[in-house]
Amino acid sequence: MDVSIIIPVYNKMEQLERSLYFIAHQTVSEATVEVIVVDDGSTQPIQEIVDSFAGRIPNLKYLHIARDKHSGRSRTRNIGIKESKGDILVFLDCGIVIPNFFLERVINRIGDSTNMALYHYIMGALTDPEQEDMSVIEGIDPTNLADICEQLKYHPGWEDMRTSHFELVEHDLNRMDVPWTMGWGGAVSASRDVVLLSGGFDETLKGWGAEDTDFAYMLHKHGAVMYATADISALHLPHPSDDKIDQKIRSSFLNRKKMHLKQRTFDTELYPYSADMHYDQIIAKFNRLVIHYYVPAYSGQLIELLNTDYLQGAERTAVLGADSHGVLSSLQVSHVFLQNKHLINRYQQTWPDKEIVYLLGVDTLYSSKHFDVIIVTDYFRMFNEPLISLMLKELYRIAKKVVFVYNDTYVSYLATTAGWMWHSRQELEQLFSRNQLVSQTEQQIGDCKVFELDKAKVAARV
Repeated sequence: MDVSIIIPVYNKMEQLERSLYFIAHQTVSEATVEVIVVDDGSTQPIQEIVDSFAGRIPNLKYLHIARDKHSGRSRTRNIGIKESKGDILVFLDCGIVIPNFFLERVINRIGDSTNMALYHYIMGALTDPEQEDMSVIEGIDPTNLADICEQLKYHPGWEDMRTSHFELVEHDLNRMDVPWTMGWGGAVSASRDVVLLSGGFDETLKGWGAEDTDFAYMLHKHGAVMYATADISALHLPHPSDDKIDQKIRSSFLNRKKMHLKQRTFDTELYPYSADMHYDQIIAKFNRLVIHYYVPAYSGQLIELLNTDYLQGAERTAVLGADSHGVLSSLQVSHVFLQNKHLINRYQQTWPDKEIVYLLGVDTLYSSKHFDVIIVTDYFRMFNEPLISLMLKELYRIAKKVVFVYNDTYVSYLATTAGWMWHSRQELEQLFSRNQLVSQTEQQIGDCKVFELDKAKVAARV
């Protein structure tokens, strides 16, 4: 087999029928393609739909899985992978329809590659049939679908929301900082070898959302080269909303958190708190941010104070918000938290005695009170309130002592020109208070104050 198409399904008989109809009209040789429909315990007679295509799709398999606590799209796709024989795997959601040349172009594009992944444009993925004019897709068939998708490419109600991001990198997703965020699972083709190397889909990710981007992350991690395909598009047949948006948002958030718990790196740390469409720009900003250009220059006297009063004699210590060669050479810390991936390898070679940690400090792998001391520079002031609250909670959890360095007079270029946050001391104190923390034990060196954070004492009720 050249290609195995894997379609997970749970009910949705009409949508499955449409998907199979378009697959049955592909221009490639039938002998090179197999289609595997994996039924995740549907209550509808899905097999009847599959059987009706037995004469039109020769290599058509139907697999039924009893519904249980392990049910979900990840398991159905993994079973499809296990049962497949193709050198190229095409993952299509039920209700996705494809033009007649779709598989022919996928085969030509991937060829003998063992590590390619194609993310196909999906029109209509977010289309509400009650809000949009459905007449634009009336009369679609395998021969005209590509032209209709092209007409819908920039239609605000039908476009693939990833289009601008795809075009920005000229469809070469490898140019993105986090290409896996573009990894929607509705229509994906990939070399079998890299799919197997990635381990397939994570079956612990239940409910709605993130199992596809987690899969894309693992493909990327295992060396997949990723491209978007403007010339190989698909259409998601719109259907009424199930009115479970709040439940879906929560499910997606929890799955993203689980994803980060597996990876524990900065590029997944903020993912639960950010929209997919903007996440590459967020990570790209950090990968191009040189902190010491945007925070004050800390004096040798200040570094000496930190070393003698806070770091000396401590076993595990860290700094967050410092990448200056001068500061890191002088500051006696065992760990350095960095977010700029371009600096990490260089600094690991420069300071082999320090552990360079690719994390921000929102959700770390460390146990409670792992660090004796964590030093936090003015860099902290650039983050917004929700993120600061998360960081405060985590830093206080993993450190016995959290020490802040605050410059009274310095206002960062980030605030004056770039429009980023730059909190005043008063604003920081308000943030501390809202998180039941209070600053204390303050010392002054020039324009810089050094203070510790501790739990605020709650007044006893009379």
